[in-house]
Formats: sequence, structure tokens, C-alpha cells
Amino acid sequence: MVKYICYIQMTPDFLKLSLEERKAKLEEYKELAKGYCLKLLFCGSTLGVREHAVIVMESKEYSEKIVKFLRDIQGLGTNEASKYVEYTRTVTVF
Repeated sequence: MVKYICYIQMTPDFLKLSLEERKAKLEEYKELAKGYCLKLLFCGSTLGVREHAVIVMESKEYSEKIVKFLRDIQGLGTNEASKYVEYTRTVTVF
């Protein structure tokens, strides 16, 4: 099993959303992870790092699916690029 600790820096636009809208957006990211066969272990706030949120996921093997997932939540290649996610930083744990 491989685990991914993904730190997410949100944009000011995301931080301006209501609490309900932010929760809905994180739920959308959770569902997206399932589509890439990534098992979500934790999603929440961070402590002691610069980024606003952290998602911890696991998969059966190291795969490019994590890269595709992170590109999707950033909206890269779309009109939504960097609308809510400024950048991500991922630690891979084998």
C-alpha cells in the first residue's frame, strides 16, 4: 500500500465561500478521489504547515492517478484553473 499526504493551499476565492460551500467543495474532491481508485483516509484542516487543508489517501500501488487527481482538483486545463486551489504539495509514504 502507498499513502499520499496531500497538502492543499486554497485561494482567497475558496476562503470567501460560506462554510457550507467549502464543505461541499471538499466533498466533491472526496468523490473525485474515488474515481481514481484512491481510498480517502482523512480530509481536514492542517496544523503547523502553511497550507489550509490536508487530504490523506491510499492506493494499492504507486500510480500516476494521484497526479491526475491533483490536476483535477486544481482545474488545470480548464477555465476553473486555480480558482479554488492555488497549489498542492504531496508526501508519498511507502
